[in-house]
Amino acid sequence: VAFRFLRSNQFRCCICLDTYTDPVSIPCGHNFCLDCIEGYWDTKDRSECPLCKETFKERPELRINRAFSDMIEFFKRFVLLPDSLCPNPNVPCDVCHGNKAPSVKSCLVCQASYCEIHLVPHQRDPALQRHRLTDPAIFNTSHLCRKHNKPLTMFCKQDHTPVCSKCTEGDHKHHKIVPMEKESRRVKMNLRETKSDIQQMIQARLKKMEDIKSSVDLSKVGR
Repeated sequence: VAFRFLRSNQFRCCICLDTYTDPVSIPCGHNFCLDCIEGYWDTKDRSECPLCKETFKERPELRINRAFSDMIEFFKRFVLLPDSLCPNPNVPCDVCHGNKAPSVKSCLVCQASYCEIHLVPHQRDPALQRHRLTDPAIFNTSHLCRKHNKPLTMFCKQDHTPVCSKCTEGDHKHHKIVPMEKESRRVKMNLRETKSDIQQMIQARLKKMEDIKSSVDLSKVGR
């Protein structure tokens, strides 16, 4: 409920003006999309914050803020959408028997949701502590097939949509299917290449403007 009082611009990157994607925090405390701030620094001679202009001696090593990223996903799904379209956030624990308790966290590795009691192993076991946990409501809507209630672990190249193992046996049986991780890497690589092309075009335009300015200045001197 508290999310209702948050403004949408609190979750928007000031560079792309869209909701954060892979949010990162830089040393001055401001947040940006990972690709946005890296692209911004690629066009600069020094690493500085686009907002407060604080300059860093060395280019900061950036890591995605997972907790903030999960918060943004929750915001996009349950605040930006009308109430009538929001799924029920009460996800039952997958381990409980009989009267299932509501889950408090979902594990993206185990592909299961846990109540407070059954979450304890993930909090104490060193191996399980490395698993990524997320909000149950986000996990339930983002990572499971709505038709088969199975994890969306693959991607259909023909229909350009995530699919589960059951989907590949039915409607997508004869389609080209690839692992979700492979498709994700391909898309990110294409985005980087596109970003590089745009940056080169911007640099070429800036150089042309400088050449024109120099020509104008020389013509003034010659008069």
